Amino acid sequence: MTDFAIHDPLGDGISSLRLLDYMGSSIDIVNDARQSFDAESPEFTPKDQKLLNYLVAHKHTSPFRGVVFKWQVKAPLFVARQWWKHVIGGTYANDQLGWNEKSFRYCVADEEEFYVPSEFREQSKSNKQASTGPVGGRRAAIAEAVYADALEACKDAYKTLIAAGVCKEQARGILPTCHYTSFVWTCSLQALLHFLSLRMPKDAQWEIRAYADLMSEIGESIVPEAFDAFYANGKAF
Repeated sequence: MTDFAIHDPLGDGISSLRLLDYMGSSIDIVNDARQSFDAESPEFTPKDQKLLNYLVAHKHTSPFRGVVFKWQVKAPLFVARQWWKHVIGGTYANDQLGWNEKSFRYCVADEEEFYVPSEFREQSKSNKQASTGPVGGRRAAIAEAVYADALEACKDAYKTLIAAGVCKEQARGILPTCHYTSFVWTCSLQALLHFLSLRMPKDAQWEIRAYADLMSEIGESIVPEAFDAFYANGKAF
């Protein structure tokens, strides 16, 4: 059964991920690949699984563009900006990718929709862009207090600007990147698997990995054979 439920990837009661719609199946992928030979399979067989494995292993990606997913996402701005890289980098299929996002030029920001980590993590000493275990003891309390104070200052500043009649397009400049935004992402299976190959590994930021892990589970329920090939090839695509 296809999962169209609303999920809370970050577990804070604000974040959300939902599959709105999809098109295609694993048989469509192999039949698209066989167009070169003017051939197709009426149903999925073990031979088709071998072809899927071959396509993934050798990065023959165009047949995967015929399967499409439409996601509704609510995420902190810093997660959305990481995510956006997968759209502007998709030059192979710009006209196939859709990204439509909430604009704080049009909407007043919700003062309650800020991401507050359940714990703060240490900076990795071996990876300049990664984190490790939780910050502990007194340092954790300091981090929580500083973060909370900064959020309150940003909220107050934004409300004051709006109340003073400052336009939304300028007032939004004070919003921190932990503020939530929402968007709809329409992507091919090729784009999804590439996203997952970069955002599921343990060195990816936990916050975006939480979304990627859920998307992998949902995608696998729709095209399990394609995901079997993806996993069999080390989640590289």
